[in-house]
Amino acid sequence: MKVIHIESGLGNQMLSYCEYLALRKMNPDDEFYLETIIYDIPECNDVICQWNGYELERIFGIKEPKNIKTLFTEKQWNDILDEVRASEFWHKNWNYPVYITKALNNAGLHLINIRGNFEDGCHNAMTDEKKKDTIWRRFVVSNIGSMVKRHYYQLRKSKYIGRNDNRKRLFMQTDMSLFTGQWLSFKMLGNERWRIDDEIRNTFIFQEFEDVRNKEMAERLSQCNSVAIHARRGDMLTGIAWMYQTGYFRRAVKYIRKHVDNPVFVFFTNTGSIDWCKENADTFGLDYSKDKVFFVDWNIGEDSYKDMQLMAYCKHAIITKSSFGWWGAFFIQNPDKITISPSIEIDSTYHC
Repeated sequence: MKVIHIESGLGNQMLSYCEYLALRKMNPDDEFYLETIIYDIPECNDVICQWNGYELERIFGIKEPKNIKTLFTEKQWNDILDEVRASEFWHKNWNYPVYITKALNNAGLHLINIRGNFEDGCHNAMTDEKKKDTIWRRFVVSNIGSMVKRHYYQLRKSKYIGRNDNRKRLFMQTDMSLFTGQWLSFKMLGNERWRIDDEIRNTFIFQEFEDVRNKEMAERLSQCNSVAIHARRGDMLTGIAWMYQTGYFRRAVKYIRKHVDNPVFVFFTNTGSIDWCKENADTFGLDYSKDKVFFVDWNIGEDSYKDMQLMAYCKHAIITKSSFGWWGAFFIQNPDKITISPSIEIDSTYHC
């Protein structure tokens, strides 16, 4: 048995589902289940935004594998939820692997947690917030510090790519019953995503647009040298503010201008940030009175995924560290596409 944990927004859900595809490829005769407990615990959304809940079935029609809750009676499942909720793992460095595995095993399963124990210092997603106000942190988010950091990362490229090498876990072949998922490594270089590329593209197929506005925009994006700018802000802003402060988007736009004739820039961002993008053209190295720019601001709530679908109609993309934006860039069909990201570990054609 293999149990794959899924949480967070659509982009992360898709990455975790890819981990299922990879494990299934290596263990075709095994039993697989998805686990989505976090969506049933309201407190989790107060710590890390869970957006529109679990969306893979609604958007892509994905019904397999079944959810692990199908193995239990309603009472048993409520007991599992109560145990996980009582752990308050969200106050313990988001240590869901330990407490969810424990609850499932107490209910009769025999899973081995290979996702780790985040309280043992294996994971810094929550504790990094405490390190932000340091002299070094203030240096690396300055213009000079950012430049030094970029050059240093380029010199040590293989090291930083290697930090995200999870191939042994993603493509593990074993008879053991495992609890895993949420490695989010398939958007990173060096994890051999190509081994499941056909499965990915056959799984994540969007339905054709039915509304006029998205149809018209898709047609427009297809007929010009469109460049998606996924200016993710919102809940991610604390961790990616430096991209807006140290010229990342200006460098990316400058690179696009050198390599793309008559680019048309199209903004995609979270609800509430469109106005900010309109008011801060200089942050992006754009002149809205001269450059051709569009803002997509109508796909909200449960229609938010349509931004990802629209991005795929663009010819090129500039993204942040967001997995949602990365998927939008991934789906672009232009064989000569330029995809720009801010981190050397992210799988894109250029980094700046």
